Amino acid sequence: MSSQFLLKTSQTVELFNGYPAFNEYNDLNENSSITSALLAPCGRFLATSTDSTVKVFTGDQFDSLLCQLDLKNVYDLKFSPSGNFLGTWERASIQDPEHKNVKIWFLNKQFETGVEVKPSYQYQSKSQNGWFLQFSKLDNFAIKLFKKELRLVKLDLNSDEVGFDFTKPYGKIVQESEQQSFTTYLISPAEFPTVCTFTPEKSGKPAQLTIWPVLEGTIAKKIATKTFFKADSCQLKWNDLGNAVLCIATTDFDASNKSYYGENTLYLLSFQGVNGSLGGTSVRVPLSKEGPIHDVSWSPTSRQFGVIFGFMPAQITFFDMRGNIVHSLPEQSKNTMIFSPSARYILIAGFGNLQGSVEILDRHDKFKCITKFNAANTSVCKWSPGGEFIMTATTSPRLRVDNGVKIWHVTGNMVFIKEFKELLKVDWRPKPNYKTSIINEKPSHIIKDWTTKLNDENTAIDPKITNKQQLDIHESVKDYELKHPNKSKSVSADGAAKKPSGTYKPPHARRAEANGTARTVPGMAIVNAKASKAATTTIPGMAPKESKTASKNKKKRASKTKQEGDSADSPGKAVEVTTTVNSDVTVNKEASPEEKKIRSLLKKLRAIETLKQRQSAGDKLEDTQILKIKTEEKVLKDLKDLGWDE
Repeated sequence: MSSQFLLKTSQTVELFNGYPAFNEYNDLNENSSITSALLAPCGRFLATSTDSTVKVFTGDQFDSLLCQLDLKNVYDLKFSPSGNFLGTWERASIQDPEHKNVKIWFLNKQFETGVEVKPSYQYQSKSQNGWFLQFSKLDNFAIKLFKKELRLVKLDLNSDEVGFDFTKPYGKIVQESEQQSFTTYLISPAEFPTVCTFTPEKSGKPAQLTIWPVLEGTIAKKIATKTFFKADSCQLKWNDLGNAVLCIATTDFDASNKSYYGENTLYLLSFQGVNGSLGGTSVRVPLSKEGPIHDVSWSPTSRQFGVIFGFMPAQITFFDMRGNIVHSLPEQSKNTMIFSPSARYILIAGFGNLQGSVEILDRHDKFKCITKFNAANTSVCKWSPGGEFIMTATTSPRLRVDNGVKIWHVTGNMVFIKEFKELLKVDWRPKPNYKTSIINEKPSHIIKDWTTKLNDENTAIDPKITNKQQLDIHESVKDYELKHPNKSKSVSADGAAKKPSGTYKPPHARRAEANGTARTVPGMAIVNAKASKAATTTIPGMAPKESKTASKNKKKRASKTKQEGDSADSPGKAVEVTTTVNSDVTVNKEASPEEKKIRSLLKKLRAIETLKQRQSAGDKLEDTQILKIKTEEKVLKDLKDLGWDE
């Protein structure tokens, strides 16, 4: 089946099938509004919370209720990477200072009907930021910060009751400096996990990045480390293999006063072998342009990463695992980069305070741009699990107007759209890559092994469409185009807007369409036309430029006409002027009243087309400019009445 996706409003949660049906298959609306909804990274579960309960659903269409937790005021939900654990964050209690508002629930087990479900672990976290435990990829390790040390516990997933005993940790990482403390840490997504820690500079001591192995006891071995100044905070990003991590280090203030957001530097730490048995390296990634780092993205292959950096227009550069430049794109106004799951396509876009232009690059064809389209006011952008479609959405509270979701094919064609008064969250259902156990002759939610389900009809794989003419466009897109004809224009790979047939075409487009065929306009006589490989098209309202040969021929004919006593100004006669572009074409120089009127109307039409292009790009127009656009039909009618033909 195609990839499924979730849409959440302030009151409801809607679940949709993907291309080509895009039909709603599950309605989870309840009497009370749904506060939060979350899909598990493994794709097995959907959790929802209301004012009084938390529900966890499973099944191919989330039609089976796995368990119900009687919890009040749950405002945030988190799943572990393999979906075996669910974390719930409740509003902290004022009456009970010791209230443990964070609870961890074990889901990879059988739930008995009528038996109360108890949390596996609970603790207090008053802040809603960073409240959840960090788990390894297979959920067999959990890590938690205790003042100046990180403690790791090993978890037995085969037991119905999993214990989190941080008082007797499996291993721990202790901060070496008494003045400094860990502020950021991230466990790697590898089967044999490692931990990257960041310590900011303090009291003249430099900031430090370190990769640690997960070992039993106090961990003293360092796989890779890097010390540097100008770092008050950082953002860590592991690659999918878990053998390299990028650190975006940021200062609170910019010493040069060029940016409100501080200074950015980028560091790369990597290693080879299990737990760095073959050595580790650390480098500062060379960024050739001053300014902030807008986005950093790893390729799913884990061998390359891309960076968008510098003051606008930004520089877009791709690096290898050693920090060497692989490829650079021309500077442009972009701030978002997302690799497709297959790593073949790369989406670069300008969202936020930029106009929403999107480009799709083909990594297999030397980063060639294969398509462009506009997704103005986008606040969320995600590839589908199969890598064939792109979801863009405008959500609240980022923007309170024009909320909705759009699905695009990789060729740049919109295939689905749904508008909302208020849309809070959108997400794709992750592609399942596991096999579950059979209990009572029925498939269960309990994972048997992490082997990709090949040739399974329930595996979420997008259809591979090689020809965009094969695309099925949903009825919602056709309705949207009728309501908003200016907003629905797509953009071709060369950046030109694709206009519907029958509309006004500017002169350069008409010349291209003519392709060697001369056009005539009422009131303009064409004589002495000779066959040529590249014939001339006569453009209304534009005086042709004379060549030297044409000028000489004009003087000879004028002299001959004078001798014969013919008047060049007599009615019905045309004054001949020759313009040559690989051929001799003679046209009328003096315009008739009808021709002058056509020129004036065409000038208005060109101005209207320019305003429409600005409007479709998201520019705000004046009221008088909008009124001018509305006169397009009248201008076209007047042109046809004068005998003008497109």
